[in-house]
Amino acid sequence: MKKIIIFPVIFLFLSGVKVISQEEIAENTAMEQPVKVETNSMDITSLEFIKDFEINITVGKKAKILSETQLKAKPDDSGETLLTIAAGVVVETFRYLPKEALWAIKFNETWGFVPATAVMPIQEKTTDVSQTPFDEAPKMVSAIQINYPPEAKQQGIGGKVIVKALISKTGSVLEAETVKSVIGLDEAAIEAVKKAKFKPGKYEGKPVEVWIRIPINFELTKF
Repeated sequence: MKKIIIFPVIFLFLSGVKVISQEEIAENTAMEQPVKVETNSMDITSLEFIKDFEINITVGKKAKILSETQLKAKPDDSGETLLTIAAGVVVETFRYLPKEALWAIKFNETWGFVPATAVMPIQEKTTDVSQTPFDEAPKMVSAIQINYPPEAKQQGIGGKVIVKALISKTGSVLEAETVKSVIGLDEAAIEAVKKAKFKPGKYEGKPVEVWIRIPINFELTKF
């Protein structure tokens, strides 16, 4: 009698159980397995490079390699050669080291240093805000005060940097960027322009915002 009673109970119990297919079991098992994340050693190397050499990854600018050059792991003779970069290749520059005359660059996800003499910045075209017409151009009313970078002066770096500046309706500089670059002098040129004061441009007698270009000459004989 015990068997007759037990079997119907077991049957009723099993009848309420949902049958799970082999595919569902495999899927559920896969979902429960912990995801294995493989760490990319190059990513770790990049992070270490960025931290060790205080790289600001938001300021990268494109540049062309002028002659075949070696990418070094460190900015001194102890650095191993990571790879050789052919002439004409485009890289990203991030930080200039004036004392060593080197650029910290990234090429094919590899970070390293190359000589400044082997790099030429590429002037990227930028889209100006809608150019406001004017019939009277802005005029500079204060002299440009140039702080010649000591490192550039010691290395004999000179030349003309052309800065494009947006002059506001009140005569202040709203934006400034280089359109003709000289390695080691760009930041000094932009800072000099930003400190200058202007008489604003006008259109039909009213002040307007106007883009102008300002050449900044760095002549070693005058400093």
